[in-house]
Amino acid sequence: MRKTLSFALFSIALLSAVGARAQNPNYNVGPVWRVTYIHLKPAQGNAFGNDVRQHLKPIGDEEKKQGLIMDYKIFTNPVANQPNDWDVAIATLYPNWAALDQIDAKAFSIVEKHFGSREAITEETRKRNEIGEVVASHLAHEVTPK
Repeated sequence: MRKTLSFALFSIALLSAVGARAQNPNYNVGPVWRVTYIHLKPAQGNAFGNDVRQHLKPIGDEEKKQGLIMDYKIFTNPVANQPNDWDVAIATLYPNWAALDQIDAKAFSIVEKHFGSREAITEETRKRNEIGEVVASHLAHEVTPK
C-alpha cells in the first residue's frame, strides 16, 4: 500500500512538473507559422502571381474552409540583401503543432481534387521549379508577451 501511494504521489509530481514546464512566465503560446521563402527567377513575377491566383489561393481557401489551417499570407521582399535573397514568402498559420502532423494526408486530397490527377500535380511542380526556388522554410511558434 505504501509503495502504491508513493508511486502515485511521484507520478502526480512528475505530471505537474511537465505542465509547469510547458507554461512560460514571460509569454502565452499561440499558433504555429510555416514560412517558406522563395527566390523568383528573372522575369517570373507575373508567372508567380498567376500561380498564386490559379492554385495557391483556391487551395489555401479550401484548407482554411475545412479547418486545416487558420490563415495564409504572402509577403514580398522590397530590399534584397544578396543576389539570391528571397523575393516572396508564403506563410501558413496552423492552430498548433498537432495540426502539422495531420495536414499532409488531408491537404493532399484537396490538392488532388484541385488539379484533377497526380500527373497534373507533378506537372505543376515542374512549372513551379521554373518560376523560382525555395531559399528556406522555417517553423515559428507565435508567442504573446504577458
